[in-house]
Amino acid sequence: MKTAIYFCAVLSCAVAAEEVNWTSISTNDVEVDPLPTAPVGPVEKIVGGSEVIPNSIPYQVALIIDSTSFCGGSLISRDWVLTAAHCTTGASFVRVVLGAHNLRRGEATTVMLTTSSIINHPQYNRATLTNDVALIRLPFSVRLTRAIQLVTLAPANSPSFAGSVATLSGWGKTGDNTPAISSTLNSVNVNVIANSLCQQTYGGLIQPYTICTYGGARRGGCHGDSGGPLTVNGYQVGVVSFVSSWGCQSGTPTAFSRVSYFRNWIAAHTGV
Repeated sequence: MKTAIYFCAVLSCAVAAEEVNWTSISTNDVEVDPLPTAPVGPVEKIVGGSEVIPNSIPYQVALIIDSTSFCGGSLISRDWVLTAAHCTTGASFVRVVLGAHNLRRGEATTVMLTTSSIINHPQYNRATLTNDVALIRLPFSVRLTRAIQLVTLAPANSPSFAGSVATLSGWGKTGDNTPAISSTLNSVNVNVIANSLCQQTYGGLIQPYTICTYGGARRGGCHGDSGGPLTVNGYQVGVVSFVSSWGCQSGTPTAFSRVSYFRNWIAAHTGV
């Protein structure tokens, strides 16, 4: 666990978004080969989503890891961000962008903080994608504004959410052939499916700590959405973990780390 923090004054941390060299930023994603027998939905990612009203998802954050890779995350308290372990494992520092809509513009609502305080789940396994969650501690308690708010995490005793309509948000690519992440924040409504159905595509990678959304109509996560939030009725139920190697627009499910499964671990470190 990394515990050192780059402390800085608010004025030096809240830098303009255009100071980031976006041409050098790549996405940090995990692709999984579906089973040869995997069913494929009809041949939109987001993919199939649309640009949100600016700052209408105020808990969404952007993460620039080691100035080279990009992921999403969510603000779960004034001090902590939740993301995926595959985004931050091995990272030295993270620039956390809060209150943003268009990442390539210097917006008045945007605050950017730099920290090296990262807690990856100690049992994260890249091969099996077990425990793909991580926490990032901010260098100081962020001030909440209209554009910067907290998301409520699903309780530990939550149901499976299968059959629920969920909202996935992020700055990820909007298609397989899109050359770069989206400048503006997008979201898409997706259907949560039972793990047994998701296992038809990904086999044993789908476990109780996983939650999946249906990929039919080509709706779901894409490169750059990793670590971002999946919400149902205002509760965060998932953290983007992996997509299919067949492509974002293949009609295959998107897989997430199930927040309710990790609530005790999150609470132990953050008090949330």
